[in-house]
Amino acid sequence: MSSSLQWALLTQRRINTVAYKSSGSSSHPPKPAPSRDALSPPELRWNEDGQPVATDFDDPYFSASHGLEETRHVFLQNNGIPERWNTHQGPFHIVETGFGTGLNFLATWQAFKQFNTKQLSTKQPSTKQNSLWLHFTSIEKYPLSKEQLSRALSIWPELSDLAKTLVKRYPPITPGFHTLSWPEEKVTLTLIFADIKDAAKQLSAPVHAWYLDGFAPYKNPDMWADELFTDIRRVSRESHYRGVTSTFATYTVAGVARRGMRGAGFNVERRIGFGKKYEMQAGHYMAFSGPEINPLNYQTPWSSEAPTLKPAAKILIAGAGLAGCTTARALAERGYQIHVFDPDGIANGASGNVQGGLYVKLAAGDSATHTDFYRQAYLHAVERVAEILTDDSKGKSWDDCGVLQISWSEKETQRQQNFMARQQPPESLIYPTTVEQNQAASGNALSNSSLYFPKAGWVAPADFCHALLDHPNITFYTQAIERFEADNDGVTAIVNKTNLHADGLIIATAFKAKELLGEQVHLPTKRIRGQMSYLDPSNLPNAQSVLCARSYLAPALNGRLCLGATYNLNDDNTELRDSDHQTNIDHLEEFGPEWATAAEAVKVIGGRVSFRCTTPDYLPLIGPVVDSKLFVERFKQITRNAKQIPSTTMPWLPRVWLNIGHGSRGLASSPLCAEILAAQISGDAPPVSNIVKDALSPSRFIIRALIRSKLPEELQELVEKT
Repeated sequence: MSSSLQWALLTQRRINTVAYKSSGSSSHPPKPAPSRDALSPPELRWNEDGQPVATDFDDPYFSASHGLEETRHVFLQNNGIPERWNTHQGPFHIVETGFGTGLNFLATWQAFKQFNTKQLSTKQPSTKQNSLWLHFTSIEKYPLSKEQLSRALSIWPELSDLAKTLVKRYPPITPGFHTLSWPEEKVTLTLIFADIKDAAKQLSAPVHAWYLDGFAPYKNPDMWADELFTDIRRVSRESHYRGVTSTFATYTVAGVARRGMRGAGFNVERRIGFGKKYEMQAGHYMAFSGPEINPLNYQTPWSSEAPTLKPAAKILIAGAGLAGCTTARALAERGYQIHVFDPDGIANGASGNVQGGLYVKLAAGDSATHTDFYRQAYLHAVERVAEILTDDSKGKSWDDCGVLQISWSEKETQRQQNFMARQQPPESLIYPTTVEQNQAASGNALSNSSLYFPKAGWVAPADFCHALLDHPNITFYTQAIERFEADNDGVTAIVNKTNLHADGLIIATAFKAKELLGEQVHLPTKRIRGQMSYLDPSNLPNAQSVLCARSYLAPALNGRLCLGATYNLNDDNTELRDSDHQTNIDHLEEFGPEWATAAEAVKVIGGRVSFRCTTPDYLPLIGPVVDSKLFVERFKQITRNAKQIPSTTMPWLPRVWLNIGHGSRGLASSPLCAEILAAQISGDAPPVSNIVKDALSPSRFIIRALIRSKLPEELQELVEKT
């Protein structure tokens, strides 16, 4: 694990020694006894006024008598909120140091709702007002539990509805980024559970307003360290940058805050405080007083942001699988006009399986980036599926029936044990079960212990895709984008010999992306054949949860069990094969002896062949597309010295983005990747860390190939000419 990835609290993980209680007839396995996770809620005491007081800091989270009014005065009023929203266009990004009880967020959300209600009642909203979106990012080293949060917020009746909404979606306490979005409210909350010094380095989008909260500097000096102010300076801007003027407000008048913000390029004013706190501090960014800031001092050129698109822009999407449909919905919710093209119809490629298991196989080793991404993606996907498909379709289009990852071999058993020991996830995310406990979840005997995902389950991908495209800003066409041309003024796509003009293009056609992009873009993707088998359930045990070993099996749906899928490299055969059906059936014995016996008489009633698109590092390709030949010409010197990076700009392919390479994990990874892409296109704060964002970049393979001198032949010639 690289040092930049080591969230401070990850080092506190201990071996899980939980004891398990036996279960009755519940369809879910019994929950283990409570254990102390790597991130644990703070110890609180509650005073006579109902205030939560942090024991470690001996400091209340808010004033019971006027905490809400103080929040409005200090953080909203002194950051010019809501007045600044009258003229703002697009995402409005607030960053808070210390989420605490969420009071500041809820007060801001309430003000945002009131602002939007007033706008609707007084006049027809303009394009600018329609595009306004509140993105609230909050960093918290000691996150409250869901129960603590609910109790703390119960003191504010006027925030009751918003508080219940927040508590319902509040994420498991795991390290890293957690992004919650309410599209109908145009509100996004990104919680970063980590030390402020680690988390602030992962911010990349410009910040409009800083809420410098947290416990008093003399009680919590670590939070107010120089590293924080360096990162505040890095992501703060003047008005000439996309209309952004960064402001800040804080309740404290401590010198460390004053000196730090001045050093970060802000003017600092003492202003009238609230209640017994006679003074506070606030100000706006004026530009750093030292040498001119060069963004390349803080990031490599390939970490820089590509140009964004204005609200209500017209965007074409090639591909109507999970990647294309989730991206279409994420952008449509932000006000973009989306046109989706796929000659095969909606979800008829690898996304067209009858049922897909919604779960992830988290890495047990040092692949922190891989684990961070898929853990966050899985949690986001669970929320997104339930939001889009709703309870009315539960049991028909999806079901959160849980997933059992069975330790079917010694190697898998060791992997699971290593994962639990190293990661220490909370039980709401994943926990180990015994053979006996597995029966409570599966409804039948399984031969080995497992890891249980209580919120996971199965999804009908085609139903999910159709529901995603059901939005007034989305139009679907059963046609192909045959080719395109792009420049700084827009994109021209050829569809059925007709020129279509748009502001941007997203390619979500899996391995077919190479056909559209040609040799201009280096894409080392692989095509892997997979065959599903549909089984008659009458002679097989009744699975109540999704079972996963080398193959996965979902509970019966419409008179059939879905089992699969095979992995066939270098195989383009589209026909169903009996040998592959038998491979899937042979894997049934890994579930247990009851399944092994039943497999001898199993009846295959159908199947499906599709092709996955994977990458060498098993992470998808998400983001703007780089012209590989121009990149090699500009950065060829890193072949001789990887640290000698030229201070030049990236040769982005204008107005073109990519969303491919999800492999067999598309149900889990596509929704979060869609939000990452939507953030990049709209200029919003990304819902993931800089490290994860860079790890998904489509340019990562051309960078690695150039550094290692392993370029494709036609690109290597460009290096050899020098």
